[in-house]
Amino acid sequence: MEIQVEQQQDKAIITLDQNIIIGSDAAKIQNAVLDSIQNGSKTIVVDLSRLDYITSWGIGSLIHALTTCTNRNTQFYLTGVNDKVAEILKKVKLDKIFNLK
Repeated sequence: MEIQVEQQQDKAIITLDQNIIIGSDAAKIQNAVLDSIQNGSKTIVVDLSRLDYITSWGIGSLIHALTTCTNRNTQFYLTGVNDKVAEILKKVKLDKIFNLK
């Protein structure tokens, strides 16, 4: 998976450039979040606009990223969530946990 990180003052936009998140991508996502926080980001936005489907590994990766941000007083948002991914998040009641933009 290719991950692009755009730093904008105290906000980082992390774009996942793949149509599905699999288990081996978890460390890459977590590293991007941690690096962004260490670089001074107070807000992390994960752009899922290129994501067609999310697996349980992908959901776990996003929950881990949310927990990391929460524990470090950093805001965490998901953006670009398509209908299919939103439906999956809704089925497991995570639409109420994640801040969707």
